[in-house]
Amino acid sequence: MIDKFHVIKHANEAVDKVRKTQAGRNPLLRRTEYLWLRNEEGPTGLQLETRHDLQEQRVRTGRACRMRETLQDIHATSTSRMRAGAGFRTWCSWVMHSRLEPMKTLARRIRRHWRDILTYFDHRCTNAILEGLNGIIQHIKTRARGLRNMDHFSTMIHLTCGKLDLATVTI
Repeated sequence: MIDKFHVIKHANEAVDKVRKTQAGRNPLLRRTEYLWLRNEEGPTGLQLETRHDLQEQRVRTGRACRMRETLQDIHATSTSRMRAGAGFRTWCSWVMHSRLEPMKTLARRIRRHWRDILTYFDHRCTNAILEGLNGIIQHIKTRARGLRNMDHFSTMIHLTCGKLDLATVTI
């Protein structure tokens, strides 16, 4: 199963690739990375105005940003696997007819992982908790350079991730 977070992460990377290729030719797009990667409610009034002005100039980055936002809308509004599949099919068709190669690469990736992406709409489960625990364990690993064996490492993981109340332990 591939959840919304990973799909949108790849979409953000594709939008940024479009921006980078276009920023070499258009100086107005320099230093606008976060302007394009934020959702509509994120930027301030001036940032939104700048973004809309650039979109009116028909910059490719604006089109890529709209494609990413449409992808987010499909995730937000699809109530079933069938509706999501129809939305993704329409989106992939739109993107494949554009001249934005990073977005086309994303559409190919979505088609390649079609079943795994649509499985999310059956169960609405993510692996966010596991990824969070993995981050904690990696932090323990870097902190625990002095631990001599796996038992101590395992104990540190249990103490940190188990949220044990050590104040109640008496020696």
